Amino acid sequence: MKNLPLPFHALAMAISLVFSAGAMAQGMSATDYKAAKNKIATEYKSTKAQCHSLSGNTRDVCEQEAKGKEKIDKAE
Repeated sequence: MKNLPLPFHALAMAISLVFSAGAMAQGMSATDYKAAKNKIATEYKSTKAQCHSLSGNTRDVCEQEAKGKEKIDKAE
C-alpha cells in the first residue's frame, strides 16, 4: 500500500465523500415540509395573539420575539 500513487488515495477519498454526502442529504418529504410549515405558522399566530393582551413596549417586544422565533424555526 505504501507504493500507491497519491491520485489513487485522492480518488478513494472523493468516492467516500460522495457516498457520505448522499446519505446526509436525505431531506424531508413534501408532506412533512408542508406539515412543519403549517405548524410554524400556527405557533406564530397563537403567539402573536397572546401579544395582543399586552400594551406599549412589551407588546412590541413580544411581537418581535414571535417573528424571530418564526424565522429561526423556518431556517431550521
